[in-house]
Amino acid sequence: MRWLPLAILVICHTGYGAEPVDLDFVIASSLPRAVPVALLAERERLAPYLLSAHLNPYYLQGDFDGDGSTDTAILLKERASGKAGILIVGGVGSITVLGAGNALGNGGDDFRWMDAWYVYPRGEVQRGAAGGNPPALLGDALMLHKTEAASALVHWNGSEYAWYQQGD
Repeated sequence: MRWLPLAILVICHTGYGAEPVDLDFVIASSLPRAVPVALLAERERLAPYLLSAHLNPYYLQGDFDGDGSTDTAILLKERASGKAGILIVGGVGSITVLGAGNALGNGGDDFRWMDAWYVYPRGEVQRGAAGGNPPALLGDALMLHKTEAASALVHWNGSEYAWYQQGD
């Protein structure tokens, strides 16, 4: 498993001299070009994290906040603790870290349990394991899985990302 320091990612995409000879450069080169610009702008805030490619795919794109622009969700981990999570780079450059030391719903602050994920398109959501009314999606959502165990939707509720337990 390879981890990519955010600073190296920014250097790779801004042309300040990364060597394109190792896997990290290849991983960094696959990201959408708008992502490193946002990461560079937030480099101090993101210093505690490393990007990760431990799942395939290691990033997903969708309109997660429903604003009409494409957002990118990227796997990451917290340097100090090794806790896994997701970095969401909004289409306008906003940055949100879910997990990786930042608790979110039943997912807690460490998403190392997650072994699959995909974009759940905006639309109707089936009632989940926890009951209650399912959310009305304002944009696309992220479906997070622990295969054959549990799943949840991470969705924008108009002010922040929220957790909706889908299966147990």
